Amino acid sequence: MPDGSKPNMKVETPLWLLPLLAMIAHVVCINNYGFFRDELYYLSCTHRLAWGYVDHPPFCVFLLRVVTGIFGESLAAIRIPTVIASGMTVFLTMAISRKLGAGRLGVWLTGLATLLSGMNLVLFSFYSMNPLEVLIWATAAYLVVCLVQTPSPWQWMALGAVMGIGLLNKSSAAWLVVGLYSGLALSPRRKLLASIWPWMGLALACAMTIPFIQWQALHGWPTKEFVSNALREKMLPVPPWMFLLQQAVVINVAAVPFVVAGLCHGFRKTSREWLPLSFVFGFVLALLIFVGKSRVNYLAPAYSFVIPLGAVIIENWIKERNPKFGLAHALALVVCSLPSLVLGLPWMDPRSMTSLLEKVPIQPPQEEAGEKSLMQGWADMFGWGELASEVERAVQSLPDSERANVVVVARNYGEAAALERFTSLKVLCGHNNFWYWGPGDWDGKTAIFVNRWPEATRSMFTEFRQIGAVDAPYAVPEQNGSPIWVARGLKLPIHTFWHSIKSFR
Repeated sequence: MPDGSKPNMKVETPLWLLPLLAMIAHVVCINNYGFFRDELYYLSCTHRLAWGYVDHPPFCVFLLRVVTGIFGESLAAIRIPTVIASGMTVFLTMAISRKLGAGRLGVWLTGLATLLSGMNLVLFSFYSMNPLEVLIWATAAYLVVCLVQTPSPWQWMALGAVMGIGLLNKSSAAWLVVGLYSGLALSPRRKLLASIWPWMGLALACAMTIPFIQWQALHGWPTKEFVSNALREKMLPVPPWMFLLQQAVVINVAAVPFVVAGLCHGFRKTSREWLPLSFVFGFVLALLIFVGKSRVNYLAPAYSFVIPLGAVIIENWIKERNPKFGLAHALALVVCSLPSLVLGLPWMDPRSMTSLLEKVPIQPPQEEAGEKSLMQGWADMFGWGELASEVERAVQSLPDSERANVVVVARNYGEAAALERFTSLKVLCGHNNFWYWGPGDWDGKTAIFVNRWPEATRSMFTEFRQIGAVDAPYAVPEQNGSPIWVARGLKLPIHTFWHSIKSFR
């Protein structure tokens, strides 16, 4: 049982095997579907580097800029970081359980629980800040265990750097910082905070975020507006019981005992030195339940703090009863992961995936407002080529005199980024950071509009007429059947029109 003592040095467990399997699983599927909506958006951001963006901090964009600068902008290239992150996350959780004193069984159960998490399988299938967040938190958890066992100044500074990167990757890393320092203050290891080094690490993390905070201040704190609008207009309420049930399903039902054991262990009087691990998870879980409007993946990075700890407890329980239970639990992890392995990786063609999903008796609850797609997240990988082709056809239908200065006005950042990627047209959009990139030198005479627009927008032009529609059956409902319009003669000044289509959500 973890007690702050030295780890079991007799364990001869190849920590590289399960991480390698994790990476292979994602490499096999890496090119099966198209670009995810957010991947296209991040690519557009890489061509406009800044210290901040409306809906995310800059780290994921900077990293992608480095990757694309080396390997290009192919689908496989931009997913290299997430493939590596999938393996590193499994490796780190296994390393954490080993440092906590786990034997061969505990280490392998930790790796299996992380590898076979349905949530992780999906998150690591495409590039975004979310898989990077999972890896960053796992790295922080490893450093916390090191600090509790053998604290040193360099480890505090390393933790500070990791927290800083986390904050520059996703603002929810603030939950990690608050939960970690609160957990340390409440644990018997609170004396660690008497040293200057924990505060030096925290100061380093805060200092790393200064450019992002400055960008926010200079732009009127757009992320605050974005979050407020998303909570009010986009995210749907999720009852606590439903949120907990979702978590049990998406992380692998057989991994729930690890989570419960790890969460409870740090709060026991006999093992409160590990309260920082349990507290981080408990704090984030309580916060998400309190907010009541959360995506199922928001809790994903916190699992690295409790699954390795819980695996040690489960391993000791198994050894005290019957070692065969260990094999049974490993088998249960594999069996319970089969639905996730089938539906959580994009290895099937879309027709087969859709046909299979239609036969699933229970569908996941809807997290966002709008029409629900059967394929959920995978649908965001379809329809972009069809959109680009239809828009180019619409532009070619215009007279030569209009084609020279025509622009395309997209409804959301996915459409705008896809059109930038797959066409050479000038694209405008009022959604999130595209709005800051402005209307450029458009003269307001002619534009091709994509998707559905309110009457207030259509009435701003002397002519606003539909000339086409996108046929993309596997795309999200809002993209499939999207009308294509030609608009002529803007009646208002450009800046008035531009402010009217601003959408931070």
